[in-house]
Amino acid sequence: MKHIAWIAFLVSLPVFGQDATVFNQSNVLFISANAEMHVFGDIITDGPVSILENEGFIQTYDDVTPGNFELQNEGIVISKGDYRIENDWTNNGLLMISEGMVEMYGDNQWFYGDSISSFWNLQLTGLDRKEQAQDIRVRSILDLTDRELAVHAQIVYVDSSDVNAIIFDQTFNAEGIISTDEDGFIKKYILQGDLNLIPTGSSEGSFRHRPIKVLMTSSDASDTAIVTFHHHTPDLVGAFEADTDTSLCKIQNKYFYTFTSANPTNRYQLDFAHYPPTDGYYPDVAQWNTPTWRVVYDHGNYTDPNYSYVSAFNESDFIDEHYTLAYKTPDAPYMLYDSTECYELADYQIEMPLGQPWYEWTVTNDDGTAFVTTGQGTDFATVDWAGDIGGWIYNQYTDTAGCWSHMDSAQIFDVSITADFYFTNDFSQGTSTNFTFVNQSSQNTDEAIWFMDNNQDYLYDPDVFLPYFYNFETNGEETTYEVILIANNFEHGCTDTAIQVIRVPSIFVFYAPTSFTPDGDGYNEFFFGHATDIKWIEMQIFNRWGELIFSGEDNNSASVVWDGTYRGQPVQTGTYVYKFIIWPNNYDSGEKSAFEYTGHVSVLK
Repeated sequence: MKHIAWIAFLVSLPVFGQDATVFNQSNVLFISANAEMHVFGDIITDGPVSILENEGFIQTYDDVTPGNFELQNEGIVISKGDYRIENDWTNNGLLMISEGMVEMYGDNQWFYGDSISSFWNLQLTGLDRKEQAQDIRVRSILDLTDRELAVHAQIVYVDSSDVNAIIFDQTFNAEGIISTDEDGFIKKYILQGDLNLIPTGSSEGSFRHRPIKVLMTSSDASDTAIVTFHHHTPDLVGAFEADTDTSLCKIQNKYFYTFTSANPTNRYQLDFAHYPPTDGYYPDVAQWNTPTWRVVYDHGNYTDPNYSYVSAFNESDFIDEHYTLAYKTPDAPYMLYDSTECYELADYQIEMPLGQPWYEWTVTNDDGTAFVTTGQGTDFATVDWAGDIGGWIYNQYTDTAGCWSHMDSAQIFDVSITADFYFTNDFSQGTSTNFTFVNQSSQNTDEAIWFMDNNQDYLYDPDVFLPYFYNFETNGEETTYEVILIANNFEHGCTDTAIQVIRVPSIFVFYAPTSFTPDGDGYNEFFFGHATDIKWIEMQIFNRWGELIFSGEDNNSASVVWDGTYRGQPVQTGTYVYKFIIWPNNYDSGEKSAFEYTGHVSVLK
């Protein structure tokens, strides 16, 4: 019996596999540019004449089977499409990816195989880290997002010379990283004069994102930088921490770097990151020069933006290529400070200045806006907390030997005071201008000073939060007033001011006469209510049996009048009941948006 090979073409619309595995053996499976394949399990291309050609989109799901992508027994994948893989990637065949994106979106995922997987674009998402059991190559963009690529003892090649060929989430302390904890390598192709940031780090023990920036400064047009990040003491590789020459007092022992290049005679600027609050502050770079650590004298320091960097300039001849951060450790300075602060600008100083050439002030607050305005490098500094008062202040100095001291730190607490108030008013009687002011300042307010229409009054603790009543005089027209509240705190000497402009509306007035004479003499012929500053008025007239004999409404009280008739005939002399419903202009809504008036009017003739 002959085995007949088949060719499957998927040219449009998504296809969702119902089986646990799509198994392609000795066949051709073609996914066109407009097609999608969704596999609820594994997709396996097996055998030397098995071909998967993808120009569209393939997604696997960890469902009935784990959702692996497998290329087995010299199977062939020809691809310029996209993939979303939820589990592992195995390459035991011929992988030819010329375009497209491979996204590893599951939990803990591995790259396996006896052949290097070469991706065009590779993106790591989902949860947990992605790990290598084989070398991988990325020809265009490696997007770590906020994930860790654990190289282990393998190699990750990044072939693009673009300085943005490796991208990652830069959220502080949650960055994407490449770890090489088992002495693997990151090999990045670079061009002369381009600063490349390589996001090295590790999650072993404690999470550290400690990138290295690489700048080739020699005249060669290009080179390949080779980097390893070791998240352990250099003692484990024989570069013992205790073996320092006379230029050093101490090296940073939590982690170190290994750097070389394809052409080790090229010159480089290497910028090494550290985070002083957890790593300590290290102003120098040390290189292992068997059998001791030595200072790299040509170096500099900067912060960018969450990490401190130490730059080693003109590095070359990478024979002993281990690097770490280093410094000599004098006693820490002692800062004089008040641990509480009211205002954005505050002064801090060193208790007993030792005449050191440089005092380094570092200040941090929750939103990262604080900075030193004056005094950097001296023993007296002014700090601007920039709206977010309180945080941490650090100080260290360089001694006469050029080494950095231990760091002194002080936590500053915000005790600032905030003045605030709101007010209510009551026009229920139509002519009231009474206002109630409620102090909503900080609870640490000891004194409240009210300024009402240039009248000053004081309230002290514990009465400072009692409602404050005030009656504004008005001439009947709408008037505005400026109300000022000054809140003070005696313990810390803090003060703040709140100002609001209030509007006292025009006065609403209503009057209804008690009688009128509709006798035809032209005098006092009509009955109506006199109302000012209204939106609407309704009037009803009832006889003594409660029968409605007249009603009218308008936005002008003078337009709602009763002429003393009912159904076109004059009513009898006597007493009648009126009812007015009035909506004043100064009420928009609420329980008292309208006022109701009832009374008696006499018809006289």
